[in-house]
Amino acid sequence: YAVAKSIVLPWLSMWFKTHIEGSESIPVKGPVLIAVNHVSLFDPFAVAYAIDRRGRHPRFLVKSTLFRIPGVSWILRSAGQVRVDRGTPEAPWSLQHAERALAEGELIVIFPEGTISREADLEPLEPKTGLARLALSTGIPVIPCATWGGQWVWSYHMGFRPGPGKDVWVRFGSPLKFEGYEKRKDDPQAWAEVGREVMDEIEILKAGMRSAKPWVAKQVRAKHLKRVQ
Repeated sequence: YAVAKSIVLPWLSMWFKTHIEGSESIPVKGPVLIAVNHVSLFDPFAVAYAIDRRGRHPRFLVKSTLFRIPGVSWILRSAGQVRVDRGTPEAPWSLQHAERALAEGELIVIFPEGTISREADLEPLEPKTGLARLALSTGIPVIPCATWGGQWVWSYHMGFRPGPGKDVWVRFGSPLKFEGYEKRKDDPQAWAEVGREVMDEIEILKAGMRSAKPWVAKQVRAKHLKRVQ
């Protein structure tokens, strides 16, 4: 993590116009659970930068396919990121690992959608159950976080375009507490309700950023649009 931080963070701070809001919602110590929307491949970098500015070390739940890429796998493991094997018997292990990390006072970041939105208009996807299950099993409030602008840097829609000076936003909201769910920790309906509430809060946070720099579907490069459809 220290190596990645020394290389990536200076580049992020100098190369992009990063707008960070609401980071005071993140406690400076103790367990933290953050949920973020997913519009681009650049999102983890932007969010990690914002969290690091708060003095915390983020641990992301990362899909297993990235752990199969030489070099990337070493970085992810060395930085303590949590592997998620979706749709396999090993899938519950990632939540157990995240629970242990939270119990030890660490900060966990989850993308509730589970993957990047490939819709031409970047509409959010339905949330997976992992975030809600983790929130209800631990009782830790969820901090909603919206990010925007990364799709112009690196995304399925626009490709890789790391030109300097691009605006990237990261906005944190107030922690969401899910009281009254104590007896529904294993209820799929409760998981759906919690996931939907978190995504609704993220969309509210994102609305202002989206207004500041609108995304127009026709801007999408044709060859990338064909790939994501």
